Amino acid sequence: MIRRRDTIEVAEDAPRPPARTGRRKPAEPPGWSAWLGDPRTAVLAFLASALLLGGGRKLLQGVRARRAVAALEGLDPVPEEVEAAAEHGRAGLIDLFRLLGTAEKPEVRDAAGRALATLWARDELIVEEEKGLVRRGFAVTWRARRRYPRALRAPIPIEASYGVPFLVEGGPGVRPSSLVWSHRILGAERAGLEEWTPWREGPGVARFAVDPSDFPTLGPHRLVLASKVRVVGLTDNWEVELPHVPFSFEFDPILAVEALLTLPDSAREAVFEKSIRLESPEDVEGASNHLDLNADLVLRNPPDLIVSPPLPCDLAHRLAIEFEGIPGQFRVGQVIVGGQGAGASGTSRTFRFPRVPIAGLPADAIDRPGERRLRAILTADPDLGWTDPDVRSVWPGTIVTGWAAVRVIRR
Repeated sequence: MIRRRDTIEVAEDAPRPPARTGRRKPAEPPGWSAWLGDPRTAVLAFLASALLLGGGRKLLQGVRARRAVAALEGLDPVPEEVEAAAEHGRAGLIDLFRLLGTAEKPEVRDAAGRALATLWARDELIVEEEKGLVRRGFAVTWRARRRYPRALRAPIPIEASYGVPFLVEGGPGVRPSSLVWSHRILGAERAGLEEWTPWREGPGVARFAVDPSDFPTLGPHRLVLASKVRVVGLTDNWEVELPHVPFSFEFDPILAVEALLTLPDSAREAVFEKSIRLESPEDVEGASNHLDLNADLVLRNPPDLIVSPPLPCDLAHRLAIEFEGIPGQFRVGQVIVGGQGAGASGTSRTFRFPRVPIAGLPADAIDRPGERRLRAILTADPDLGWTDPDVRSVWPGTIVTGWAAVRVIRR
């Protein structure tokens, strides 16, 4: 059987279908909306912003740190700029130590010390740097005269205050309470002073007295403060002995004890009479002050001695009291007011009679309770004046106050 094949004639100008090559047509690129909606885009954006912000912040911090260090390198840095250098960590550490030791102005040295103390509190210093800060900041202030009369017989009180003065309690840096101190005094001819004292929170103070008779030669005689410090309550606890700090004094055979006494005159005497008085203290509920008279009687709330500057010269006087109708003067202490003279001023000072039996008062001088009157007598004592380094000239006369009413009661 013969099959017929149908044929279709195609015109030459008819469009032909595209030939298949076996390759898929390329997809068109996605738009911005599709890119932003991709979760991977959010992650990349977050990482890029973190890198940009972190790097910019570090760059800004570096610029500020370089500016702070440049300010420290100036010839005359401002204390505020020096103290602000602690905000940049150890960037200005070398300059801060340099300013602490060599700055001309004390306020700049203190600012450098406070900045280093702030770094110490943040635990940004190593142990050797902490010790170096304490060594460089350690200061001692002696309070005594350099020269005394050879004829002086009164004991000479001496005081040595020491510590790290730029440490502030409650401040941003290490506090003074984080340091405890111990000391001893060499050269005072006293065995008890050569022993180490118990540990005490700083700043420290050494108060003692030397007897002129213990130093037979003119001198100079050398006292030495030896101290050591221990750190408590911080990350590193260490202890170190600090450099010894000497103090020298001597005796002058030509200098007279009476050299402190000034010349009396009526004008200055009138000023002293107005500036020194007895004043009864205010009665405070639940509080009272008693001055012993004898085994049975006391004075209730004895008056205070009030000294109101300015004074023409200094006071270095023995203080005694006198009772109306009872012969004699009875010593109750001493009055020392130094730093007076022309142009001196200040607030009034109050001296209270000590709560001890009155020296020399006969037991039967006052035998019953009741109202009495007393007054104070101040007698110049140049030996007493030499014991205070602030006394320069002592009023030589005797000062007598007005009468003040007191009440005698039984114990």
